Amino acid sequence: MNSSLQDLIINLSSAAIAFAAGWSFEKLRDLWRFRNIRGFWKPFATNDLRVVTSIFIKEEHYIWERSGLVGVGDVLALNELRQQLKRAGVDQLPITPSHQLTGLERQGNLVLVGGPHSNRITAEVMQRLPLTFTFGQAEAHDANIYDSVTGDVMQCAMNSDDQLVVDQGILIRAINPFDRDRNVVILAGSFGFGTSAAARLLASLEILTREIVTQGNPFEAVFSVEIAGGTPQHIELKKLRQLDSTVLRVST
Repeated sequence: MNSSLQDLIINLSSAAIAFAAGWSFEKLRDLWRFRNIRGFWKPFATNDLRVVTSIFIKEEHYIWERSGLVGVGDVLALNELRQQLKRAGVDQLPITPSHQLTGLERQGNLVLVGGPHSNRITAEVMQRLPLTFTFGQAEAHDANIYDSVTGDVMQCAMNSDDQLVVDQGILIRAINPFDRDRNVVILAGSFGFGTSAAARLLASLEILTREIVTQGNPFEAVFSVEIAGGTPQHIELKKLRQLDSTVLRVST
């Protein structure tokens, strides 16, 4: 074997070793970096998982789009969820509009996108959980969040041009009240910005490293999010509480 061929083989071997080492390092770094997200979503990586979206199908919406309308905030939340669930081994996002979810599908693992005013499944589930954070009445278009423990009322903020500058929301992980062997996550904003911010908050160490969350306990949280340029910006976690997993309410 001449020296030129020998040098070529050595160079190719070195490049292959360097590539493999770099690939392994990146793989290990990602495994470490996203370990908390994978741990959170692992119980949801089942065949009966459903991601349930809000949908607007009332008469005034149906006139413009016969298939129904979905908010931009929900779309942003779905994109964030797709990335998170992929790290837990869920390659396809099984999306179902809330008005199409069957009774049997309610008994699976559920990720509910959108608050109770726009997502009927969110409303059904929240009515059955022992929550201390709740939204106001849909009939009154009340987007405030009420704390039954302290009596506090959280409100969104508008600027002088009546533009939303601070949205808010509720983030929940709980036992599915339709099947106690399954779980539910709720991403519910007062408006769509809050819903998309809830998905982002769920991927943050601010939530994922809390003891309540790392131990897999049911929890409820409230947060606010600044809006600038039509985009959610800084998210501030306000309160985080453990839910009593032994208590479920009967809907009336």
